[in-house]
Amino acid sequence: MEVDVKVLREAIACIANLKPKDITLTKLVDCLEAMKLSFPVEESCTDILWKGTVQYCALLTEFADKGLVEKQNQSAESEEVINLQDQASYLTTIDLVRQFTVHLYLPRELRGLSRCDSQLMVMVEEEERVRRLSFCAAQFERLFEKKMLALHPRLTDTVIDFIAALYSLSKASLVEKWKCYAFPKDLIFRSLLVIKGAPGLPLELAKVLHIDLLHLTGEPGGFSALCKTLFAVGETNENAPAWHKSEVVAKIVSSKGHTKKFYRQILTDCFEFYRWAVQTGTEESLAYAATCVECLKRFLQLPAPYRELHTRIEEYFFRSFQELAAPTELVAGCVLQERNTLANNLYECSMAFTGSTFTSLPSALLVPYLHLFLRMYSMLPSTFDEQKYLHSMIVFCLSNRSRAELKRIILSLLLNEPDGEIGRYWLHTRIVVKYCENDNNYSLQIGPSTSDDDAGSDNLLPAVVDVLKSSDRNLLLYDAFLVLLNELMTGGWTDNSFEPKQLLDAVERDSLLCDRFHQKYILIQSLMDLINHKHFHTQLYDNPGEVLNILTATLTKIIDNSNDKESQVASDGNDSDVLEVMLSIFQEFLQRNRNRPEVEGVLKLLRRYRSSKSCSDAMKVQIDLLCNETSTEHEGVSGSACQNALSLCSDQQPYCKVYGTTLLLKLLKERDPETYGQRHKILVLALVNLRDEESYAFLNSVRLLVALCDVLEAEVIDALVKEYLNESNDTDYRLKVGEATVKTVETLGPFAVRYRDTLVNCFLAGTRHAVEEFRTSSLSNVGNVCRILSYQVHHFFYELFTTIKSIVDTDGYLPARRAAILVLSQLLEGIDSLMDFQEYLLLIYRFLKHVIATDNDDVTKLQAAVALDHLKAKTKDFLQINPDELERRMFGRVI
Repeated sequence: MEVDVKVLREAIACIANLKPKDITLTKLVDCLEAMKLSFPVEESCTDILWKGTVQYCALLTEFADKGLVEKQNQSAESEEVINLQDQASYLTTIDLVRQFTVHLYLPRELRGLSRCDSQLMVMVEEEERVRRLSFCAAQFERLFEKKMLALHPRLTDTVIDFIAALYSLSKASLVEKWKCYAFPKDLIFRSLLVIKGAPGLPLELAKVLHIDLLHLTGEPGGFSALCKTLFAVGETNENAPAWHKSEVVAKIVSSKGHTKKFYRQILTDCFEFYRWAVQTGTEESLAYAATCVECLKRFLQLPAPYRELHTRIEEYFFRSFQELAAPTELVAGCVLQERNTLANNLYECSMAFTGSTFTSLPSALLVPYLHLFLRMYSMLPSTFDEQKYLHSMIVFCLSNRSRAELKRIILSLLLNEPDGEIGRYWLHTRIVVKYCENDNNYSLQIGPSTSDDDAGSDNLLPAVVDVLKSSDRNLLLYDAFLVLLNELMTGGWTDNSFEPKQLLDAVERDSLLCDRFHQKYILIQSLMDLINHKHFHTQLYDNPGEVLNILTATLTKIIDNSNDKESQVASDGNDSDVLEVMLSIFQEFLQRNRNRPEVEGVLKLLRRYRSSKSCSDAMKVQIDLLCNETSTEHEGVSGSACQNALSLCSDQQPYCKVYGTTLLLKLLKERDPETYGQRHKILVLALVNLRDEESYAFLNSVRLLVALCDVLEAEVIDALVKEYLNESNDTDYRLKVGEATVKTVETLGPFAVRYRDTLVNCFLAGTRHAVEEFRTSSLSNVGNVCRILSYQVHHFFYELFTTIKSIVDTDGYLPARRAAILVLSQLLEGIDSLMDFQEYLLLIYRFLKHVIATDNDDVTKLQAAVALDHLKAKTKDFLQINPDELERRMFGRVI
């Protein structure tokens, strides 16, 4: 039966104007009759709704075939055009018809997956429902053969219902079927995820969906589609942070048991998606980049049989750098890398290998390339971003090394020798930086062949010293300084003591000794650079113990050698050189710490060495100047000691603040009357200096607050609590105040019990803060205060428990939940009279069992299990009490 296209168009427009909530059976029938449309239906059917369903499905398919696409004229070569007004009405009509056709006959558990405003309902037998659903699905299948309909975003709900209908009918894999349609891969992923998440979904269908999801993920483009879909589905879920979604994706793709083809395709997609996300640079794309890094990190944690994946990851990030270590072409002028390529490679590596240890790839992968990176760092200008990327990777790698590893790396740099994986890749000696004229662009090229005999000029130790000085890692700076100092004092850097391992002629021996001398010079110069670096001073003067121990051991060895007449000839030059270097480097250090007992021991050893025959006249003069020096006052200050110290503390330069704080600490310790009178001003100044961004200035302010407790105890605690609870303060500053408060309470020790209520209430209030890190910090502070108070917080016990339970049950921030369970475990372990809270112990027991059974985080479950063990142990001890102790508890004495 032929139907006029004009009538179809009018019918579509009429239906599109209906409101979904106003659709009734009568309106649906009247709409078709008003347009005088009559499509064939089943004659035996008496269900008016079903008759209308069949007719509306026919209306959609007829218009899709005849009215959606038109030709401008009747000629065969005429262009096909789409009337946008007709298209909009038709899409609206499809969505309306979907609500009382496919959606109406879906199984009950699949009806809430898409938006549906229609109020129509139907009750039929299961067999009839399946038959009707099959018919509707077949009609919509004809519609989605049109590419423009399959791709249109307004039909998302229709696609979800259509896919759900096909799965409910087939209950088998449909992956191959989706290849016949033009549905976007993101939409298929979203539909399958939505269907799989439906409550009450049959297990058989859930398994099929799981298999199809994995199959789609393992196809080209599947990984990026999975990431985008999971992030889009959880956009409205405030309790699902981005890192949690990243862990979900990583767990899916990196779990054991997939095929090799799956892993290879996932890695390929992950690399492409990571490159796109990093280069895009938006907040959303950087979240995708973090997801890629998390997946790659999980792949690297897989065991040895997955070594192929590890190799591919290393090749992706470092292949371009390996080419710089071993170029395939050594023709002079050959361009190896342009600036854009090098900058992009360094940027991608920097994004993957910097940040926190938990969100970055293992820094051990950077160790073989440290020498290459340092050489590039020293070659490129400091104004280029490439040097910034290199700096961040070098510092991140060194910061995550143990002391033994750090020592091996620094010695390898000093000696210009590889040590296992350390120094496996070096920048080829002929590679040079070629700059373009009148441009900031450059390229890495092969330079002319040269015979440079000055191998010492390529020493990389100064480069790593520059990197450390420009970083804010003072602990790393201090560890590197100790390594260099130990090497200078015990490494035997002298001409007399050095004996080559191989047989050399005179020329080769002289050359080798020259190299050793240059390395010794570099070592001494590096020590001088570090000790003159102002940011290093605080770390050095706050922790002088290790340095003083090294100096004491060295002096003891020198004195023993001077008394040993047999080795005196061979060692005099060595001892004199080492001692001269030591006094030059540490003169100021020894003067400023001369009040320490260890320094007095060093000075006594110097006096003993002065009286020996080995000490030269010049050395005697230098020792006399050092041992007789008594003035340690700060140069350039005037007025009273207290005023000078306050003036320095108010200075804008961090090192002046630190020096002023040190003077105030000394004056407070000596009970200076003027300083005691200015104690309130000092308190205000200390709180102001807590805001300083420099870590060593902040830490010295904490020391000053702790010292003020001796003269201003209650005021210090009260001021810190007020600053912590003040919502107008920055979150970072409040976190610093919390740390300072805990340090102050640690100084007070058990005497802090008088401020117990104030402190516990303060930090409990912080556990309800909106900022995730602040909540976690407050929980940590609560635990520390309870520990310092020997867990004498009995009347806060129930409030602590309810707070912890609330955080574990409702907080979506994983570190906060972990901290809460840890605090509960510490309370159960630390409180002696735990049985006094018998009315709460059953609640705690049930809560811990619930956490162990239902929580998804292994660390949280482990902490809960530890807390449960503490509870069981305390209960067991209580029940196994001896009769005398029981009578004592009951009557207060033994009868």
